[in-house]
Amino acid sequence: MMLLLTTMLFVSCGDDDEVKLPDTKDVNYANIAGSWRLSEWNGENLEGDTRYYYITFDRKEKDGKRSYTIYTNLNSATSEQIPGSFLLSKEDDYGDIISGTYYYQLDTDDEWEYSYIVSGLTDTSMIWTAKEDMGEMKVYTRCNEVPADIIAGTRASF
Repeated sequence: MMLLLTTMLFVSCGDDDEVKLPDTKDVNYANIAGSWRLSEWNGENLEGDTRYYYITFDRKEKDGKRSYTIYTNLNSATSEQIPGSFLLSKEDDYGDIISGTYYYQLDTDDEWEYSYIVSGLTDTSMIWTAKEDMGEMKVYTRCNEVPADIIAGTRASF
C-alpha cells in the first residue's frame, strides 16, 4: 500500500508548472528570409510609433551575395530605401552573426556599423545584439510584407 501511494505521488507531479519557451530555429538564410519590422530598439518599444524600420532579406544568392532592402524613416522625414548585401556566419565566442554592406549610389559600399549576434530566432521574432557594443540591441518582428505606402515612399509622417 505504501509503495502504491509513493508511486501515485510521483506520477501526480506533472510538468504543469514548467514554462514553455518558444521553439527557436537555426539561424540560416532560409529562416531569416522575408520581411521584418524593428519593434524594439535598445529597450524602446517602437509599436504604434510613426517612425519605422523594415528589412527584407532575400535568401537566394545572386552574383555571390545575398541581398536585403531596408525601408526606414528613422533618419529622414520621408521613406528611404537602402539596398545592400548580408552574410551569416558562426563564431566560437559569439554564435550566429549577421553582418552587411550598404549599397550607395556613388559606387561605394559601406559596412554596417556593427555586426550582430542573432539569438532567439522564432517564427515571429529575432533579437540582434551588437557584437562590438552589447548595449545595442534590436528586436525584430516578422511581418507578411512591407506596407505599400512605405515601399512607394508616400507614407505621411506626423
